Amino acid sequence: MNSSTVRNRFEKKEERRVRFGITRGQALLFLITFTLFFYLLTELVFASSPMEEPQGVEVTVQSGDSLWSLAVRYSDQHTDVRDYIIEIKEANSLDSNRLYPGQTLIMPDMP
Repeated sequence: MNSSTVRNRFEKKEERRVRFGITRGQALLFLITFTLFFYLLTELVFASSPMEEPQGVEVTVQSGDSLWSLAVRYSDQHTDVRDYIIEIKEANSLDSNRLYPGQTLIMPDMP
């Protein structure tokens, strides 16, 4: 037997170098997953439901009109004017009580 063909079974083998960290494939997979996750998340958050058509009468504000005068004119006699003003503001997304001539408002139907 030749000494080059005989190996010592008990000889300490060369240790493999352990690689810490992430590989390019893992980084790419993470990036794709991260991007897909946030894309789907924003789609869910900003997905809008179909707009409901507001129920009521469309009115153009004239000079001298106020929310109070419009509420008195278009509300039922059994409805509190203050409650109807709140309904008008919610239906038209108004933040203040200020109206401008030519402004279009929806006068909601009261149940």
